[in-house]
Amino acid sequence: MSETEVRVVNEFGQDVARDGQEIGEVIVKSPSVVNSSEKADQTIVNGWLHTGDRGTIDEHGSIRIVNKKESPDTDKHASTVEVEGIFYEHPAVQEVAVLARPDKKLGEVLHAIVTLHDEKSASEQELLKYAGEKLDSGDCPKTITILDELPKTPSGKIQKIRLRESV
Repeated sequence: MSETEVRVVNEFGQDVARDGQEIGEVIVKSPSVVNSSEKADQTIVNGWLHTGDRGTIDEHGSIRIVNKKESPDTDKHASTVEVEGIFYEHPAVQEVAVLARPDKKLGEVLHAIVTLHDEKSASEQELLKYAGEKLDSGDCPKTITILDELPKTPSGKIQKIRLRESV
């Protein structure tokens, strides 16, 4: 059986922090990777396949793909982590998780799930307007759900997989 290694690296080829937040490019090394291959957004360097996918890695080694690496041939779109960052700037938002959900017309749209600080309030419409002022329309969530709390792992990480089941 062959050994396959997967890493998430920054622009200097260094591993990103294993915090589930820092975004880097996902690269893969395996005996089946051929050094002479090259595709539009996939390049092999020293046996490492640069996939063109951007993602994060958490403390358990779980990798989450957030978007494709920017190239001259692709549109620029914000990652879900970047969209979450905009919501965190709102004074009423305590926590946020942004997920893609199926949409019959567009294929996929973003959906934000937020919790609010106890002493603060904000409506779904207010939060959508706030995000819409800071993001391109294609990067802005189309819907928002406000919850009392978000499901978390024992270490405190938001469990997006459980949130996806309810969206």
